Amino acid sequence: MATETIAPGSASAEAVETSTAPTADESPTIGFHTERFDYTGAVQKFVVPPGVTKIEARCWGGGGRGGWRPGGGGFAAGDIAVQPGETLLVVVDMGGGPSGGGMSGLYSQRLGKPLVIAGGGGAGWNHVAGGAGGGPHGSDGTAETKDRGNWTVAEGASGTTGGRGALIRGLATGGSGGSTGQGGSTGFDSSLNTWKPGGEVPIPGMGGGGGGGNAGGGAGWAGGGGGIASGTRFLSSGAGGSSFVQGPGVTNGRTLPGAGTQAGGKCDPLYHTGIGDANGRGQVVLQWTDLTFTVTPGPDAHLTQGAAKAAYPGVRVTSTATPGPLTVTATLPPDRHLLWGTQAQADYQLTVEHPDKTQVPYPGVLSGDGGSLTFTDVNLHLPGTTTMWVAVSAGHDSPLGSTHLTFDVSGKTSPSTQIVVNPALTVSPSGDPGILQRGGKATYPGVKVGNNGSSNVPLQTISAVLPQAGLRFSGPQGPDHQLTVMANGDTRVYMGTLSADESTLTFTDVDLAVGTTETVMWVCVSATEEALTGPTHVAFTVGNQSSLSATLTVT
Repeated sequence: MATETIAPGSASAEAVETSTAPTADESPTIGFHTERFDYTGAVQKFVVPPGVTKIEARCWGGGGRGGWRPGGGGFAAGDIAVQPGETLLVVVDMGGGPSGGGMSGLYSQRLGKPLVIAGGGGAGWNHVAGGAGGGPHGSDGTAETKDRGNWTVAEGASGTTGGRGALIRGLATGGSGGSTGQGGSTGFDSSLNTWKPGGEVPIPGMGGGGGGGNAGGGAGWAGGGGGIASGTRFLSSGAGGSSFVQGPGVTNGRTLPGAGTQAGGKCDPLYHTGIGDANGRGQVVLQWTDLTFTVTPGPDAHLTQGAAKAAYPGVRVTSTATPGPLTVTATLPPDRHLLWGTQAQADYQLTVEHPDKTQVPYPGVLSGDGGSLTFTDVNLHLPGTTTMWVAVSAGHDSPLGSTHLTFDVSGKTSPSTQIVVNPALTVSPSGDPGILQRGGKATYPGVKVGNNGSSNVPLQTISAVLPQAGLRFSGPQGPDHQLTVMANGDTRVYMGTLSADESTLTFTDVDLAVGTTETVMWVCVSATEEALTGPTHVAFTVGNQSSLSATLTVT
């Protein structure tokens, strides 16, 4: 266990204990994780796991100790809306007066407020029973008196108000329980002839401490008063603290008071024997369920470089629980040049299909680098299975092949449906096979280019490569270093740059004018007397696609 200290100025200097390897035990509810926190004397920490937005909390205040019949602790429970990765501070059986039961509960470090608190039972004294922890109100202490003078029994806390300590007029007093945010007051311990301090709150603003005295009061949302004794003339036990379930984000809050020496909430399925009973320590039990991701079924999402048509990669979220509103982030893969929506129309929307097939759109916020979209307050309408997706397309320079988006759903990540990027253009041989006579006439090998759906095709770089020695880029009038492009009845000529070995012509900024018809292009080639006879081809590269020309036969 690693420890750290509460910030200076707190009402308590007790240490904060962090579990470096929390253990979860079997839960009686299938699909749930359960973690128990027992008394350590220090504030403990719980870090909300990825994908978890709701924690079910059950808290048992500590039972009073000492004497004949100490009071049982109270029970408080509720469902708490949380954020993945946030830290909840866990208090178990802390802040009671001398031998009084401590409060148990949860405090939100993010919000700086208590969430749920179960009150502790009051300490017993001699044969006088302690008051049980609340409910909204802690039980009063009990008393025995042989003194006909004025005396008052220790009172249980009431809501946020600490209970008054036991009082013998003209003699000594038990300490008052602390109201919310205050420690318990000092009370007189006649057995030691000294004053005993009340309990301190474990976290500033979290509840009230139990009152001091012969028999300490229980801590809680407010603390119970402390009891005192005056020989055998007057005996008063400590009183119980109150409970609280109205913290921010808490729903389904419920409290049950202790009864005599017995803890409240003993019928809860997660209760362990002895917890919160007289002389028993308190406990906090947290339970949660995971979100389970599966990749959206069906075929891959296919995209074409530069196409106006989008694809819709997504994920499915399956859960047996009902999480609150979630935050969803979709992230493009780096260096793949994918677009949100299309070139013509950006689309920053997440579509969520609920288990009943209802589809709901959520607008997203684009990150500064344009790589991610974040959607807040997304309602998945679970339990069941919900599908969600976004619209993406491929840029003209998107690398070919498979990739995927990454979805983060409230801290849990999953790849999307696989995305396959296909080429914008198809390049294939054009025309019929040709004959090249050594030392004879030129011929015009070429290729045709088809558009697979790309829009606004940018200007292309095209190369033509001779396969062997003895062939040259020339015609009847000598060297010919031009590319002829014909599309939609329009013919254009581009001058190329010849490589040093005279085997390659390169043409830049070529407008293919590709639309609904194919584009055809060719170069001029002839054979020298030294050319090898037999079949050959000219190799064309258009952008990132390549093809051989129709077969040329050298004779």
